[in-house]
Amino acid sequence: MQNAASVRGQRRQKRNMSLYYGTVALIVTVIFAVLSVTVFFNIESANIIGSSIYSAEEIIAAGGIKGGDNMIRKNLGKAEKNIVEQLVYIEKAEISRVLPSSVEIVITPCTETACFQNEDGFFVVSAEGKILRSVEAPVEDIPVFYGVNPAEGMAVGMTFASEDEHKTDVIYKLMGYMDSDFVSKITSFDVTDRLNISCVYEDRIDIQLGVVSDIDYKFRLAKEILSTKISPDAEGRLKMLEDGAQFLSKADLEQIEENRKISMETSQQAETEASETSENTASETNASTKLNFE
Repeated sequence: MQNAASVRGQRRQKRNMSLYYGTVALIVTVIFAVLSVTVFFNIESANIIGSSIYSAEEIIAAGGIKGGDNMIRKNLGKAEKNIVEQLVYIEKAEISRVLPSSVEIVITPCTETACFQNEDGFFVVSAEGKILRSVEAPVEDIPVFYGVNPAEGMAVGMTFASEDEHKTDVIYKLMGYMDSDFVSKITSFDVTDRLNISCVYEDRIDIQLGVVSDIDYKFRLAKEILSTKISPDAEGRLKMLEDGAQFLSKADLEQIEENRKISMETSQQAETEASETSENTASETNASTKLNFE
């Protein structure tokens, strides 16, 4: 049997060995960490994934990525931001490290999704609201948003915002439905009054949506009505109500407008006649008064 002194010596030896190996591991880790940010993992190549109107060289340059840069020390988040800011038609850039010496850049290109009216013409914007270019007239085959009231200083490359932050929310909520089959057939939106939104479907049906709340339900109901209860070539106005909807044909609207004009003309004529009668009465009264005074 081992005596107590021998057991204590073995334990002490194990502790010393553990300390030794721990120290060695720490030293190796430190050396590796130093080498990884100085000698190892330097960028030698970059792989671009995703279609874009920009060349690989333009994307790499915009990200500030250079051969020999250390991929561990490189701030990839900043590089992603630089690519999106400098290259207007890129919606998103995601960069990842591919050890030992490469980076992968996944590009999401911008798609011209809508035109937003401004004082000088229109902004063409992406699905995420990035302003891609300025034009004098709406671009064909993409919907137009009227009454958006751009915030001061809006310019190409920026993310669009209205001077009314609540209207900004309304605009982006509507933009979120642009890919749906029904909304893709809407040719324009009018958000001048964000509490009384309207849109034009296939350039023939004016849809009065009201407030943006329950917009999903309103779109679904409008789609059902237009596809099952109204002829495919009908023109008119569809008003969304709290408990359903009301459709008036183009002929109905024209008749309502004609009745309104007739009513206004009749009212104006009555006012004119009343005014003339009042003037004649006043003249007669004045003449009688004069006679009395005389």
